[in-house]
Amino acid sequence: MAHSDTVQSVARALELLRLACGSPRGLTLGELASACSLKAPTAHNLLRTLVQCGFAGRTDDGRYTSGPAILELARLQARGALLAAAEREMTELSRRFPEATLTFSVMTAENIRCLLRMSPDRPGQVQRPLDLTFAPYLTATAVCLQATAPLAEQYEGHWPFEEYGLGRWRSLEAFLSAKAQARREGRFRTSQPGHVACAYAAAEGCALGVSVYGIGADGAEAPALDAAMREACARLSRRASGEGC
Repeated sequence: MAHSDTVQSVARALELLRLACGSPRGLTLGELASACSLKAPTAHNLLRTLVQCGFAGRTDDGRYTSGPAILELARLQARGALLAAAEREMTELSRRFPEATLTFSVMTAENIRCLLRMSPDRPGQVQRPLDLTFAPYLTATAVCLQATAPLAEQYEGHWPFEEYGLGRWRSLEAFLSAKAQARREGRFRTSQPGHVACAYAAAEGCALGVSVYGIGADGAEAPALDAAMREACARLSRRASGEGC
């Protein structure tokens, strides 16, 4: 049956991939075909598809290895675990500080995306915005990540300071000084009358942000909120580095 043939082909391709990924130096076509009891042309066609899709790689001397898509799958799995941990941390923070708006964001080479959000108008609900981004140079989350994220240089190349940051900071020296302070403190804070926003480096390339309006912005709970945010970020950082929470 065609359906059975399709499933069998997938199983064979996955077995080839498992063997190739498990060898430190990679394996040749002949070695892979022999190990899977396949004819060389069949193994070649399956491996060619895996290479084209990025799941396998082929060295100059004809050995098959793991491809970049394997690493991407691992990153996606790790990101999923980190998001689940961030959701738990935000839920507890929202319970303790219901007046706060909380965000969890990540920097890419081109933007800063808010992946999770909790706000007082929707208590207890973790929102997953589809298109919420933070403007460069202007927000606490943006400056925090521009100071701490591995992709900050690429990001700022996409958003040049002269065009997007000069109006806010007036000089590059002022912005670099603010970034240096954010790097030392692991956070960046902005404040206006009745409003405080602060973002904390939570894991590599990620930030946990908080925004509070009204009298609670600089009230008696501010030190407790700062401490709770730092503790949550420390746990997320340990999670991201594989140490667990």
